[in-house]
Amino acid sequence: MKQPDLKANERELIKLIRFFSKRAKSLIEAGKLDPEHEKLTSACQNLEQQLYTHAHNRTAILEKRARLEKVVEDNAQCPQCKHADMLKRTGTTSNEHGWRCNTYKCRRCNITFTWNRPNNPWHLVEFLELYINELENSLHTEQSEQMRQHIVTSIAQMQESLNRLRPVLQDSDEEVTALDQKEQEMTRLIHQFKNYLLIEKIKLDTLEEPEL
Repeated sequence: MKQPDLKANERELIKLIRFFSKRAKSLIEAGKLDPEHEKLTSACQNLEQQLYTHAHNRTAILEKRARLEKVVEDNAQCPQCKHADMLKRTGTTSNEHGWRCNTYKCRRCNITFTWNRPNNPWHLVEFLELYINELENSLHTEQSEQMRQHIVTSIAQMQESLNRLRPVLQDSDEEVTALDQKEQEMTRLIHQFKNYLLIEKIKLDTLEEPEL
């Protein structure tokens, strides 16, 4: 299994756990430490496994989130020549709605522009909701029955897309919220256990001091 990306405080605690466990085992074998201390060593090893499990879960959630952020395909085209083959993405920006959109340069026309669609599914939901509302309002004034039918069909298709997309985004948001809470819990646990092990390390140091 691929090793997860550990944070600095996680790596530091794991290093301390391994040092402490090795030191305690050596002292127990030398008869300088009560075998009951093995319970603490076992707790250390359990915590190390817990840290790795948490790191694996964090990596999986963040990678899933990153993939989700990239599901929106721009299909951008130059507003001047109406082609896409000479476009180069230059970055991102926020429009008047606060939606993140991609910026492009057309190397054929030598112009830069912001594509008028969000580049992520969360803002795409807001875009579709606004667009659906505009289409629904247009039905009040549209006279052509053919055009009205086209609008109704378009609204139904976009509503279907929204109904599929919203639960996926909600699940992802809930996963990230739960991860943030778990991160806070683990940060407190790491801090507390690190301080505890540092105290225990001092105790072990006294056991190894030569008798006068």
